[in-house]
Amino acid sequence: MTKVSIIVPCYNCENTVRHTLDSLAAQTLKDIELIVLNDGSTDHTPEILQGWKDAHPEIRVNLVNKENEGIAATRQMGVSLVTGKYFGFLDSDDYTVPEMFEELYELAEKDQLDVAVSDFYWKNSQGERLEKEGPYGIGPDMMVHLFAVLWNKLYRTDFIRGLDIKFPYGNRYEDSCYLYCMTCHVTKIGFTNKPYVRYVQGHSSITHTSNAQVKNMIHVFHIINEYYRTHGYYDQYHDALEYIHIRYFLGSSFLRSARIPDPDDRRETIMMGWELLNKEFPDWKRNPYLKSEGGMKNKYFSMVRGWNIMLFAWLFRNFKKDNL
Repeated sequence: MTKVSIIVPCYNCENTVRHTLDSLAAQTLKDIELIVLNDGSTDHTPEILQGWKDAHPEIRVNLVNKENEGIAATRQMGVSLVTGKYFGFLDSDDYTVPEMFEELYELAEKDQLDVAVSDFYWKNSQGERLEKEGPYGIGPDMMVHLFAVLWNKLYRTDFIRGLDIKFPYGNRYEDSCYLYCMTCHVTKIGFTNKPYVRYVQGHSSITHTSNAQVKNMIHVFHIINEYYRTHGYYDQYHDALEYIHIRYFLGSSFLRSARIPDPDDRRETIMMGWELLNKEFPDWKRNPYLKSEGGMKNKYFSMVRGWNIMLFAWLFRNFKKDNL
């Protein structure tokens, strides 16, 4: 059995994917498999991928050319093709250091982990910053502190395949949905404080938010809530679920929505998240994590009310920050 499979979804990434694949070719762990999925690219990505594979016969590359279905379906196909004992993801504009998968593999093997997690660098037009994930415990503690990104983690294949989770087709935020649904099943998780991945954030992902994206996020949170109800975890995770709703709909999504240029569109988008939060969790202002986690962010969450939410939107619209 292969030690590690690495899933690389690709769509119109002709300018970045060589760097991504080169970083994987440089891995110190040699018993790896690359599952490279071209999701119906319309640029030169297919030719670049084939050329790269032909130039690296020493690397096991499963190159799949498929019709365009979107990132969720592409990730799901990648998981179905995994042959490794563990697997990870790397997006086609990101890159990693050579030791990443060897050291995560050794960490996972040593402690028989379901998931191994590393720190990472978050890079955008203003520079890069170190993001430290963990350590945190399993259960609700994991849900509250989890970074809902796929690519700084290594997953045990038989653990994931034993779960009733899938990436939601046709949706953005598929990584959040997948990871939050996985969280309630994790029994062993481990961490390294080494930053292995450079996540490259494009300008459009910072600035562009629309009604459609917020509706998409609302749909994803409906899936998460229903998953926890169906599988009998909702009561145990109620406070943690409530807190991540607060954090998304008054935090990162709210900040981006506040910068929508059209005032009517801006208000409608903000109110969609506000209404979901209050419908699903009417007592959210009493959430215990708002006090126990501390910090200015949680003080701000506690201050938001229906009558002043657009005032906060105005403030955030006129002050420059990358995220909240």
